[in-house]
Amino acid sequence: MKTCSLSQAKGTLGKLADQALQGHPTVIARGGKLVILQAYALPDHPDEFDALIQAGKDSPHRPLTPQVLSEIWQCGRSAAQPSR
Repeated sequence: MKTCSLSQAKGTLGKLADQALQGHPTVIARGGKLVILQAYALPDHPDEFDALIQAGKDSPHRPLTPQVLSEIWQCGRSAAQPSR
C-alpha cells in the first residue's frame, strides 16, 4: 500500500483517486494520524447503507454532528436507490 503525506497527496489527489478506484489504496499521514484513500462500493440496498451509517455512529470514533450525519445519510440513500 502506498503512503504519502497530506501535502504530497494534495498535488496528486486525482491520480491517487484513480489508483484507489483501480484497487490500489493510499495511506495519507497527517499530524501523526492516518487516513486511507480507497474505493468504496455502495451497498445494493438502501437499508444496508443505513446499517453501515449506524455502525459508524456507534463506533468509538469522534461523533459527527446531526447535520453532517443527515447529509451523509441523504446522499448515500439516494446513491443506493436503484436506477429507474
